[in-house]
Amino acid sequence: MGNWAELGEDLLGLIVKRVALYEVFLSFHGVCRAWHSVAVDGNFKGYEQIPWLMLSEKDNGNECQFVSLRKGSVIRTVNLPEARGKRCLETLGWLVTISEDGDMNLLHPFSRVQIGLPHITTFKDYEDGRMKNNIIFMQKAVLSSRPEDNADFALMVIYSGNGAFCDIIFHKGLFYGVTFGGKVFACDVWGPHPTMARLVVHVVDEYFKGKKPYIVESAGAILVVVRDGSLPFVVDDSSIEYETCDFQLFEVDLRNGGEWVEKTSLGENALFLGDNASVSVDASRYRGIKANCIYYTDDCWESYNDVKQGGGNDMGIFELEDESLMPCYNGESFSPICPPMWVNPSSL
Repeated sequence: MGNWAELGEDLLGLIVKRVALYEVFLSFHGVCRAWHSVAVDGNFKGYEQIPWLMLSEKDNGNECQFVSLRKGSVIRTVNLPEARGKRCLETLGWLVTISEDGDMNLLHPFSRVQIGLPHITTFKDYEDGRMKNNIIFMQKAVLSSRPEDNADFALMVIYSGNGAFCDIIFHKGLFYGVTFGGKVFACDVWGPHPTMARLVVHVVDEYFKGKKPYIVESAGAILVVVRDGSLPFVVDDSSIEYETCDFQLFEVDLRNGGEWVEKTSLGENALFLGDNASVSVDASRYRGIKANCIYYTDDCWESYNDVKQGGGNDMGIFELEDESLMPCYNGESFSPICPPMWVNPSSL
């Protein structure tokens, strides 16, 4: 066999463009100088990825570490001063960063490209919000498309108010949001009434009391996923406990009058839930990902707000088949501002 380092740049360029997994793409950097020269972001064409776990910052440092589930260890450390001391939410590989003074940006964590967003004080009813802390003003953010693919993108967020909505997705041209009571609403931000939402389905209330719902597309179906145990409960006058113990799945039909049915399996898919935009991955395609499982992080500020170390304790993997729990990360990573969360790795 010939020397792989002697392959021509054109041929190496064709090879690297066929790499589907960002983790494998990164390994091109360390092979030799010739391979490193073609492993530039513009040559990476893959999209569906295994989310990485972005750990909390250490001692207000500028570095962010990302853990690979395939390797079970830190795969990349990024110098990211733009995220220092800020609340971060993830969507389509971008971070929405919120500072203490209310500045907001879209930040691509691996290229450090930033896109300015309106200041928090421009939000409707900002002065009447129940949370005056800008850092925790926002709970979720979801892009309609990647800014690098479509300049006409929209960003929908859930921010402090009456706490009605808890998760949103973008699906076939519409945003869908789910409330704590199990109601799913649709909103067309490009239509004649961009600030209005219509009810499309209501899953029975009894499944949602004291629990947290998510909404996610998986294998073409829309699922409402109910997480039990992540919301806080008072043990006595001085302590609050929370720990995820169960998940329930409901498949909803957005077309036929709001029908829904409870599900017990994800098949070959795995879900990733938390401060990221909820996402489903075909686990059969990737080593290191368990099918029919839910990977979750500590995303309930009301729960970890009174914990000295902050959030980062309530995260793991829930197996739907036997309803067992296991850790998704064996180390420790805590923060009162930005606990560990899933990030979809991508390049620009």
